[in-house]
Amino acid sequence: MNKKISYLVVVLVFLFLPITFAQEKTQDEETSKNTTWEYNPLRKISRGIANTALCWVEIPRQAVKVTKEKGEATGIFWGPLKGLTYTARRFFVGVYEVVTFLAPPYKPIIDPEFVFSEEEED
Repeated sequence: MNKKISYLVVVLVFLFLPITFAQEKTQDEETSKNTTWEYNPLRKISRGIANTALCWVEIPRQAVKVTKEKGEATGIFWGPLKGLTYTARRFFVGVYEVVTFLAPPYKPIIDPEFVFSEEEED
């Protein structure tokens, strides 16, 4: 019984030992807004899954955005077409990020990073 517990403890120590080492942040990294430690493989795969699953939201989002900018007639016809192209782009980028989540770079390819993120005003 004691032998099994000691083996279990050794296995757990070796499994969780790499996780315990944290990367120390320098003062430059703490002060800058977009540092490399914010973007990692976990964020890349979660961004890829979210963008793949929610890519269809671009259709109504672009329809509303075009309606606000250009008017109702343009928003009804041009908005969904623009949304379809944005949907395809977000879907394929999401699939790419899911497939390559372990490979750098980890920064987002499209802007906004997630479909529900606020866009920067042009």
